[in-house]
Amino acid sequence: MIRHVVLWRLTSRGRDRLHDIEAALRAQLGRIPGLLRVETGRNVATSRHAVDFALVCDFESHEALNGYHRHPVHMQTRAIVDPLAEAHWIVDYELPTKG
Repeated sequence: MIRHVVLWRLTSRGRDRLHDIEAALRAQLGRIPGLLRVETGRNVATSRHAVDFALVCDFESHEALNGYHRHPVHMQTRAIVDPLAEAHWIVDYELPTKG
């Protein structure tokens, strides 16, 4: 299983539209093959290094994550989120298998 984490620093307009961003990201679940979990969160920290928002997704495989990046539903989501982002950071990592 692969965990995909994205952290965003949003524009002021993006911070005003955070509800729309969250809704678009969560709406991907059940519509993209191999996407198992979507979690979003607004940052409560206020340090100068803080970002505004986080997305955590779990995928069944590397192939599922690669398919996600090209999927039309993800492209629709990016059309909403990208114009509202000032910067973003991504990390993808394998989760340990149980057993």
